[in-house]
Amino acid sequence: MFKGFAVAVVALISTAQVDQYLTHGRYTDAALVMLRQIGNAFGF
Repeated sequence: MFKGFAVAVVALISTAQVDQYLTHGRYTDAALVMLRQIGNAFGF
């Protein structure tokens, strides 16, 4: 289970780094805003 979690974290970090390099973080920022809004909707 930990190995799968570690692979997922590395994949997300890699994707965020590529996004920062290619689009200056536009999609990463949008994804974080969306996650924050989802958290607010559920009261987190």
